[in-house]
Amino acid sequence: MLVQIKDDDTLSFFLDETAGFRFLEVYVETQQIQPEATPQNYQQGGYMENPEMSQQWGEYMSLFAGLFRLVRKFYTPSGCCSRPNLDTFGNLSDASSEPDEVDYPIPPEDGPNDVDINIMAENFAQGMSSSPEPVQTNRTTPQSFYRSMPFFDQTFPEIPADSIDVPTMKYAKFYNKNEGKLDVGMLFKNKVELIEAVKDHSIRHARREYYVTESSKTKWKVVCLHSTPGQVQQNPSYGIKHVIQTVKDHTGYDIPYQKAWYSLKMAREIVYGTWESSVQKLPKYMGALKKYNPGTIVEWEHKAFQPSTGAHVIGYVFWAFAPCIEGFQFCRNVISVDGTHLYTKYRHKMLIAAAMDGNQQVLPLAFAIVDDESTSSWKWFLTLLSRHVIRGRRGVCLISDRHPGIIKAVREGSDFVSPHGAHRYCLRHVCSNFNTHYKNVILKDLCWRAGSEYQIRKFNRIMEEIKSQNVAAFEFLDKINKEKWTASHDGGWRTGILTTNMSECINGVLKGARRLPLTAIVEITLARTVNYFVTRERRSHAMVANGQLWTDFAYKMFNQWHQKSIDHTVTKYNHRQQSASVVTKRQSGFGLNTHVVKITNRECSCGKWTQFGIPCSHAQKVCAAYNINAASMVKNYYDVQAYKNTYSKAFQPLYPEDYWDAPEFRLVHDTTIRISTRPGRNQTSRIHNEMDWRQTRERQQAQQRENSSRQ
Repeated sequence: MLVQIKDDDTLSFFLDETAGFRFLEVYVETQQIQPEATPQNYQQGGYMENPEMSQQWGEYMSLFAGLFRLVRKFYTPSGCCSRPNLDTFGNLSDASSEPDEVDYPIPPEDGPNDVDINIMAENFAQGMSSSPEPVQTNRTTPQSFYRSMPFFDQTFPEIPADSIDVPTMKYAKFYNKNEGKLDVGMLFKNKVELIEAVKDHSIRHARREYYVTESSKTKWKVVCLHSTPGQVQQNPSYGIKHVIQTVKDHTGYDIPYQKAWYSLKMAREIVYGTWESSVQKLPKYMGALKKYNPGTIVEWEHKAFQPSTGAHVIGYVFWAFAPCIEGFQFCRNVISVDGTHLYTKYRHKMLIAAAMDGNQQVLPLAFAIVDDESTSSWKWFLTLLSRHVIRGRRGVCLISDRHPGIIKAVREGSDFVSPHGAHRYCLRHVCSNFNTHYKNVILKDLCWRAGSEYQIRKFNRIMEEIKSQNVAAFEFLDKINKEKWTASHDGGWRTGILTTNMSECINGVLKGARRLPLTAIVEITLARTVNYFVTRERRSHAMVANGQLWTDFAYKMFNQWHQKSIDHTVTKYNHRQQSASVVTKRQSGFGLNTHVVKITNRECSCGKWTQFGIPCSHAQKVCAAYNINAASMVKNYYDVQAYKNTYSKAFQPLYPEDYWDAPEFRLVHDTTIRISTRPGRNQTSRIHNEMDWRQTRERQQAQQRENSSRQ
């Protein structure tokens, strides 16, 4: 065993008779260093700090020999020369804490090449005589061989391994509490010392928990607890860059991208399972979901049956949580649908349906996983949505983009056609398609203004402005049915909702989950929806305790319009119909507009009352003129009680998997839709386009400057 002795405690350990060592060979190695690598005050070989050491080298060498009485001479060459394959730590992995019984060779007769150790020590001391004259001290020589010898307290201090011209030595190391670092090949006196060192290192430096996997008299094995799986479970969006940063924060090391990718992949498989095991688990999980939350809907559409394996090939799966189905009955009659990509091993897409509660917050209604957005998949999804969520409710408006599959599925028969319901287009998608053809940000902003105006006269004025700039752009919009994309011609079906942001909001919330296996995706939709219900149910109780009549959103809109109504002027026309005209106040170049209000019909020519269901400023002014309480005209879905009822049905937690019933069938992936691998990193997020840009005045000015430069 080759050991580097660096301190007095280590030296005393090897000189102790109870340690069980039969003999000890000491090798003193000196290294020449450059002056700049020598610490200050040690420029003369250490004499300024320990001038007496030159006289005591021979004494210390004699003490070594005296402690081991049986060994007085060097009989063979150094053991270092007989170990050509010595590893970095002196082959310490084969060493044992207990010395082995070895047959030592019989010392040979004295020969001409043998050198007495005392002679070596004397010659060594003579070799030091060329140094400056040592300073006389009163240090006394130890009288007993077994007393503590403060050898390292008097010698030249250790030079750091990374100093100039000082190589790193291949010796076994001992744990230093001051440094607190653990390295491969460290030696410990006993098991207790090892345990204390690991505890000290884990608490003060590594800051990692561990658990014992094996413990005996000769072995103590521990394994660090993984932190990545816990972070992945808490945050599905936890990505490769987070892994790299976490490792750097804890250890100070930068790990390669590939290593971070593999560690994240392993962590996700530990938490969520593999793609194949997850889809096999899906039927069992869905069964537990229905069992512990009665009323939850799960529908399957299989592609094929494999007789050889007895498994079904997954096609479509639809699920809707019972509390969401019940809560929709207290929301406005508008549903937004959208599709999103899943960045999984197999080609899948997720369809989402969402509603808006009385506090202008998104309520998830239904989800589905399909292989592609097509007419058949959308028709299947909308049919189940009508059957299980709408359940015969009339007057429901569906808002979507202009995906051909959705349009065709609605036309072929659904609850979203007149007279049962209505189908409207997302205004943001209309503007994006418009800009794809004409690539003019100013025209695109005019398109948005035209679609979002609630007054027909303002809509016509904006359309004329578009026509004056580009006739083809005007004709493009004029060909689209106005009731499909404009608020002014909508007739109140939208209730103020112009886009599919409801469903896309859910899409954004689930962004981190879209790269996970299928069962994990369903689990996360449940977890996020439960969080919505818990938070909003608590908020609804606070509203009731405060004595509110309406939700926070309704209060804000009502009070905002009430402040504007103070400066309006009213002219009554008919007491029976409670009709009147209202003129707004002129300010900053605006105002002096006339609006017609009919309280009996609950409508105003500005269009806002019809859309939002809250009396606008003009209607509130007329109500005050006829001594009518405007608060009674607010739609019922804004009531606090309706908001409370939306989230009154609670979710029930799922029991552990051991309590789940056996699945009714086996499920496997369709291998024909497996995404082929290619070099490089796969795309895991949609590339942003102009539809994601904000509508700002700076954009318009930049476009104008660009057009001017071209001219």
